[in-house]
Amino acid sequence: MAPAIRAMEGKIQSAVVLRFIKRAFRNGKRVRLKVRFISSIERRSSVYSEYYAKRGSQRNDLLSNPEVVFQAFAVERANIAALRAASLDRDNARVLDVGCGSGTSLLQFLRLGFRSENLVGVDSDAERISDGRKLLPTVELVCGSAEALGYADGTFDLVSESTMLGTLASQELLRSIANEMIRVTKPGGYIMLTDWRYSRKGSGVATAMSNAEVGGLFHVGEQTDLVRREKGALVPPLGRALSRRLPSFYFLTQACIPLAVGQITTLLKKR
Repeated sequence: MAPAIRAMEGKIQSAVVLRFIKRAFRNGKRVRLKVRFISSIERRSSVYSEYYAKRGSQRNDLLSNPEVVFQAFAVERANIAALRAASLDRDNARVLDVGCGSGTSLLQFLRLGFRSENLVGVDSDAERISDGRKLLPTVELVCGSAEALGYADGTFDLVSESTMLGTLASQELLRSIANEMIRVTKPGGYIMLTDWRYSRKGSGVATAMSNAEVGGLFHVGEQTDLVRREKGALVPPLGRALSRRLPSFYFLTQACIPLAVGQITTLLKKR
């Protein structure tokens, strides 16, 4: 029975009271377990806190750290190409960013001509939402759960996320968020995912958002269709080194060595 217990522990790593589960199996009793998964705020806050505590608050600062400049360029370039394929009416399109943090991901929409009154961001971290409201006072930023978005079906023309899904380990939580993102997208609307396709210990990426992972979570071929994938930032050790020391080779490397691309922007269209 021990292997079965270990297998269950792996599946419910964010559950509470694993000791109770072991005791139930030893007694041969069948029990109904209500598993409480770690919320998105707990998981993401832990990831970001550990990341910046270990690597410093200036780790991703564009002005002080040249390692991230071309990484940021690559992400924005990929997002722009994906949004171009969406052909949205920027004067009227309603956009929701799920896991928006302090709203920095929404800045790209403003730069590209989307109207601030049509932009919405949702994050479960109240402190980051408070910071975002100072940064973007005309944008609607809401403290709420990505698992239960407080909007009617088909509210938004575009729903996006940026490196949020990959921080989550629970498949149940990922499926809940993906289903909510699909639900609030208009039929014929778009879902844009910008996330890492590789994961490794210590990277902060708990779930690699590979093509297969995205396809399963967002029911590609059933509820959504793939519009395009765009290559974004290189895997951090390589991308950061090139950005600092050989920036002229950054996009050449991206074009010639596909496996070196760590981040992908995926654009889906809801049926």
